[in-house]
Amino acid sequence: MLKGPPMATAARLNVSLDAPIGATLTFDGARILTGAALRGIIAERMKQVDRHGRTLDHDLATHWRHDLPLAAASYLNAAVDQLTGKDDIAAADQMTWPWAPEWWRPEDARANLIKAAALVWAAIDRLDGEAAGEMARIHV
Repeated sequence: MLKGPPMATAARLNVSLDAPIGATLTFDGARILTGAALRGIIAERMKQVDRHGRTLDHDLATHWRHDLPLAAASYLNAAVDQLTGKDDIAAADQMTWPWAPEWWRPEDARANLIKAAALVWAAIDRLDGEAAGEMARIHV
């Protein structure tokens, strides 16, 4: 059951009481699920899949299991640098960026945080795909 002030239709959620957030979902909790940050992360992940073909099958077949978390760390590090006044992020961090330099596309701090979150999401999906036996080839 949702607690708090009435919500706009767009923020109404049907939650199962068996779900981890089920009975404890508050108005503030529902706002997180409908907020700009999560919408941005979802949009970025959809762009990775739909525009760039970075599907689960692609990730399982072509990336080592540590590639996606390292790429996420690179964008996260770039955002931290930007937020602390170090704006020289034109080149990827050679310690963490797992791919060719031309794939490094930093933006502003918020966009880099969103890219990092979407890459973490992809990394989790990849691990879940591995566990479900969906691997095209094993990377260890």
